[in-house]
Amino acid sequence: MPHSRERHIISLLQRKLKFAPVLALQGTRQTGKSFLAREILSGKIPHYYYASLDRLSVREFAIKNPETFLKQHSEFKTFAIDEAQKAPLLFDAIKYEVDQKRIPGRYFLLGSTEFSKLSLIRESLTGRMSRARLYPMNLAEVYALPPNPVKNLFCTLDSPRFTRQQFLTHLERGGMPGIFGVQSKSERESLIQDWLELTVSRDAIQFPKVKIEPDLCMKILQKVALLEAPEAGLIAKVLKVDLRKIKTHIHVLQSLFVLHELKPHSLGIGKPKFFLCDVVFAKILGADFERQLHTWLIQEQLSQRAYRDDRQSELSYYRTPKGSLIHLVVETPGKELSVVKVFSEEKISERDLEVLRAFKKKAPPEYKTHLYGLASDRQDRKKEGIQIVDWEAVG
Repeated sequence: MPHSRERHIISLLQRKLKFAPVLALQGTRQTGKSFLAREILSGKIPHYYYASLDRLSVREFAIKNPETFLKQHSEFKTFAIDEAQKAPLLFDAIKYEVDQKRIPGRYFLLGSTEFSKLSLIRESLTGRMSRARLYPMNLAEVYALPPNPVKNLFCTLDSPRFTRQQFLTHLERGGMPGIFGVQSKSERESLIQDWLELTVSRDAIQFPKVKIEPDLCMKILQKVALLEAPEAGLIAKVLKVDLRKIKTHIHVLQSLFVLHELKPHSLGIGKPKFFLCDVVFAKILGADFERQLHTWLIQEQLSQRAYRDDRQSELSYYRTPKGSLIHLVVETPGKELSVVKVFSEEKISERDLEVLRAFKKKAPPEYKTHLYGLASDRQDRKKEGIQIVDWEAVG
């Protein structure tokens, strides 16, 4: 059962619950938050109670009686509240309770949207709440392997832990627990379409102060999958829709954790680009193989770094004025850079590698810069200062 796999985030959650009075676990729906909180953590955390606001009776009581709702479960050391954003006034009540008695791990809040004013949540719990993000299962989680043990900046292994077929299957099926384990291709595709349609027709319109058009949301997701440079301005131009309207819809999709943003590196040009939260959605919406690889790479890097609680590394992309692309730049305050170009074809020409060498020449001399080509395994590994690694060697 995919949901029952050990998630790499568990040790991070246990550690955070030892220090923060409130912990928020957020992520797009159906990534396994509820199962993790209800079935897995309940056996790992003593004096723990789980309640879900998806249940109408529980939600209505929490909305009408937020303080009483919390008091009812005050005998438990940790009270987990799923879909907490559905009772916005709970956050004010939680602030009051925490200020009266600051106990680590007191409240564990789960949500499939950002806890923000968009959800009518007035209290941000600043200084009281720690946050964690659950992503679709990464490559190692899908195959029930422990976290990537490598500590280098790009998280690349000397030799892959996965076969090429396993990697290609992951690109085909993604990491959504309720989807990738379904063997029937037609049934799997039906579930993917249902997820997309529910996201735009139900989830995206739940924010009361924002006017959202489901059809436009779906068109934006399609363009994010198809466009080489899926920036807000280009999406607006292609769809012939006002830029402000596009940005509003993108903001909602980001609040639902459906889209990731990747900013341009300061040495290059461009605007923030957007990526779907899982490669399976990019694939079904028509993304080419390079875009699938890029989408997978961003999700893989985000999840691995989040579960390590890496708050220092900054991810970006690099584009030259002539349009040459470096798919990922990882930078740390310690003046270290890992620069990655993804190759979707088996043959790599020397011309394809020039953008990496040119970037290194532009990088500040005090930075330690590592150059990578992420490619098929049929490659010469020595390319004049560029390390060629297998696609699956970052899992």
